[in-house]
Amino acid sequence: MTNTIKNLNRIKPDRNILSRRDFLNRTMIITGAGLVMIPSCNGEKMAEPPENYNFAFGVITDLHYADKETVGNRYYRESEQKLKEAIATYNSLKPAFLVELGDFIDKAEKITELEYLKTINGIYKSFDSEEHYVLGNHDVATFSKEEFIANSGARKNYYSFDHGDSYHFVILDGNYNKDGSDYNAGNFDWTETYIHKPQQEWLARDLKQAQGKFTIVFVHQNLHDEDNPHGVKNAPEVRQILEAYGNVQLVLQGHDHSGAFARINGIPYVTLKAAVEGSTLANNAFAMVYIGKNGDIFIRGFGKQDNVDV
Repeated sequence: MTNTIKNLNRIKPDRNILSRRDFLNRTMIITGAGLVMIPSCNGEKMAEPPENYNFAFGVITDLHYADKETVGNRYYRESEQKLKEAIATYNSLKPAFLVELGDFIDKAEKITELEYLKTINGIYKSFDSEEHYVLGNHDVATFSKEEFIANSGARKNYYSFDHGDSYHFVILDGNYNKDGSDYNAGNFDWTETYIHKPQQEWLARDLKQAQGKFTIVFVHQNLHDEDNPHGVKNAPEVRQILEAYGNVQLVLQGHDHSGAFARINGIPYVTLKAAVEGSTLANNAFAMVYIGKNGDIFIRGFGKQDNVDV
């Protein structure tokens, strides 16, 4: 088994760091959507797309939005402005769709948390195209899965969708206990997380039906390292399914706020950095994912999110 695991902090980022003068001179660039203005985190870093690509989508994770005081390096309130900046960027770049990878909100009493969700979801839904939600453990610390889905407008807790005839996307739910029961309003230990058997069986059927399609998988908890507290404990079983049909090209994850990268049996697992960590827009974190003409994947980060080519 080929198994390479890295922390993104140890990867030399492929960044374009511009002076303020250069930034002002270069904010108009050509993308697949035409000539557009790209907002820049803190006015210094601009994430440029590759020269040729088929389409792009946006991804952000771990906003943990809450109207409460900072704890450690988690600036809960500032996630509101960080998401506004991300959505403004996405509406300029016009990706095909947007995915948030879980932990959209942070824990509170249910009536308070409903207000948190209303606030942050209102911003998220100002994106001009389709939005997708991945369930994180914090999303069901107070709610049931059904309550989060009903109040956010998420489709389901796990499902798949296509972009055109050639591209397939899978959203997984790692919020299950060892016995297969749902995480529900805090009835769980966040370090014990599983992809339950019915979902594994569904995933196998889904990937088999999507053979020949370029497939990307989204999940909150990490599938590359079951021994880490952030890892799905039955990840080896899930990886066997992901590897079985030859169509999974990338797994995008959240949960581990520092980010990580692994390549296991040819499949890259990219853990994006958390938007909640760090104060001010300079510490925002989100990304555009570009699918190249020849199947290459280019992740272009904003703020503290690294660029990753897979």
